[in-house]
Amino acid sequence: MDLSTLDPLYDKKVKCPYCHNTFTTKKVRSRFVKPLKVEQDFGPVFKDGEGNNPLLYYVTVCSECGFSFSEDFSNHISQTARNKIQKEISEKMDRVTDFWGKRDFNQAVRAYKLAIYSGQLVQEKHIVFANLCLRLAWLYRSTDNQKEESRFLQLAASEFEKSYIHTDFNPETTPELSILYLIGEINRRLGNYNVAIKYFTAVAEHPDRSRYTKYVNYAREQWQLAAREYREKKE
Repeated sequence: MDLSTLDPLYDKKVKCPYCHNTFTTKKVRSRFVKPLKVEQDFGPVFKDGEGNNPLLYYVTVCSECGFSFSEDFSNHISQTARNKIQKEISEKMDRVTDFWGKRDFNQAVRAYKLAIYSGQLVQEKHIVFANLCLRLAWLYRSTDNQKEESRFLQLAASEFEKSYIHTDFNPETTPELSILYLIGEINRRLGNYNVAIKYFTAVAEHPDRSRYTKYVNYAREQWQLAAREYREKKE
């Protein structure tokens, strides 16, 4: 197949978990996802102006009611939450912003924030918020907006910690070691070196460490980096 004539974006049919409206939203074909590198918190780095960044399309916005969600959202929504969505989102739906075509940075950021708000209304799991906040931090990183990147990294770390404490994640798709590692790495990036070292150590000593050696190796490398950065900070 000639990739030069193939559109990197394709239409994916989705169903809104709130109003059950079926519509299409854009996604990036996997063959076009080519990051220059991947950071230690798993954030992909694309060249400037790269429009084939899947982070731009991680969130889906319903074209009918405005409810915003990721694939991690639950399909069960209580009647109380439904009433809140109707009042706080559907009746105030932004019909000016086009979330269903090709997205730019600002459209993507708005979609993420709508998803975070939607998640709050339906009381989504902490792991859902953690993944939203972490990806939004990655987006801000791509524009060198350190203030907003740090803000959402802090929120992501907090939500990952709560997810770990309450065990509201699926261990088959999200190993516990990956959460512990991310809490450590995010805190290292935020300059919270003691917290970072604590979580990196937890990964290295975890009962499942032989099963998930990738995260153990990452944790050992970043433990050394965090310790070095901490020493340099004190000098």
